[in-house]
Amino acid sequence: MSSLPMSSGSQVATVIVGKPDADADPDAAPGLTEVLTAHLGPEAALMPVTTVTWAPYEHVNVQGAVDRWLARNGAPFRLVGIAGFRHRMFGLSDLFHASGAQGMAVGGVSVTDQPIGPGEQTRTCVQAGLYLVDGVDGPDDGDRTEDPRPPLVLLLRGTEQRGPQPDVSLEIACSDRALARKAAAEIRRLAVEFSVYRGHVIEFGAEVFGPHQSVLSFHERPVMTREELILPPGMLEGIEAQILGVNRHRAALLAHGQHLKRGVLLFGPPGTGKTHTVRYLMSRLPETTVVVLTANALRLIGQACEIARALQPALVVVEDVDLIAQDRSNHMNATPLLFQLLNEMDGLDGDADVTFLLTTNRVDVLEPALAMRPGRVDHAVEVPLPDATGRARLLELYRGGLDLDLSTADSLIERTAGVTASFIKELIRRATLISLDKQDQLATGSAEIPTTALRVSADHLDAALAVLTGSRHALTRRLLGAPETMTD
Repeated sequence: MSSLPMSSGSQVATVIVGKPDADADPDAAPGLTEVLTAHLGPEAALMPVTTVTWAPYEHVNVQGAVDRWLARNGAPFRLVGIAGFRHRMFGLSDLFHASGAQGMAVGGVSVTDQPIGPGEQTRTCVQAGLYLVDGVDGPDDGDRTEDPRPPLVLLLRGTEQRGPQPDVSLEIACSDRALARKAAAEIRRLAVEFSVYRGHVIEFGAEVFGPHQSVLSFHERPVMTREELILPPGMLEGIEAQILGVNRHRAALLAHGQHLKRGVLLFGPPGTGKTHTVRYLMSRLPETTVVVLTANALRLIGQACEIARALQPALVVVEDVDLIAQDRSNHMNATPLLFQLLNEMDGLDGDADVTFLLTTNRVDVLEPALAMRPGRVDHAVEVPLPDATGRARLLELYRGGLDLDLSTADSLIERTAGVTASFIKELIRRATLISLDKQDQLATGSAEIPTTALRVSADHLDAALAVLTGSRHALTRRLLGAPETMTD
């Protein structure tokens, strides 16, 4: 028995054979109908066909499930490619008739490589292929071996670029429909159990792995420490208790009749640390599946929640959720996506270990909807602008490997009242550039990077602040979340 070879290309022009036929004529070229009839018998055209479908991004998991099912079953099989399948709508039952298979023939196995993690590893997936399986255990076979088991045929089809195939499909034909249904159910279960998305950070988006390959991309899980997150005292502890605490004590909570699902809302001005908080929480949940939805993919809320339910424990992150809190008057024939999200949150079973983490800069837009649907969000936290103590900690955090002169830090902190963490970060970067420019002016022509820490003086910080507070940078200040008017 053989399996698909790994390939860095998009197609492998070959027929993979699981059980070679020593008597086969190498010059013969049977049609698809003949191949199916020879395998299933003369009654092939009358056999029932069981069909299951998946979303396009599940192709990689369906392929993995089929491979595992074949390996566990142990029956010999052949994988036969289909030539001429592209841009055609057809099913397995069509191939049982010469008229339905017209224009298609036995050919190479068309494959595509799909990512299985945040690195470079991929899984080779069949785009259109027939698995001719000699026989499998029936639903009630047990240890029975005296009766021959009926053969099966599996047609696996992935989606194709600008083609009519909207979903990944698997069709199974067998004279024993109970056996075919058992196989379909087992493959569906394996696709969930061994999903490549489980335990990873994934984000919905369009065409991330090439045209029409997948709408999900993998991301490396952030690595952050508590010290890298600057929030007011006590705030992080409350968030951790609601998210990490429930995750840690899930078994005890369920044993005492308490639900696991929860919704946390982080709100406040831009640049105050909401996204940093999300990244920190991701880093503290290394075995949790994280599904991230951003503005360009908020329409895929239903799919994101479906993945979260299947791969729990899961964290669904919806950033800038106010973007979907649109007034009903703008949607005469549709419910705003926010209400779909809230319905998804409410529709989870009590034992579902799914957390919804929402962020917004416009909580005033959300409040009416949340008030109409109480209980979806059970912990709301305002992430404020950093106070004086917070700004001092941010200076220390963002100094990195710099030799930063903070002898006038008290004055600098006072003059940056009302700014965001993003502003502080940009201030230090600009001061670093000013220091580097000064060094270039004094350089003797050496292009080597100094091995000692770069000195950024109080004067450099003052110069950078003067630039950012100047009249020419009013828009820059707004984009960094700082007051429109500042004095240096």
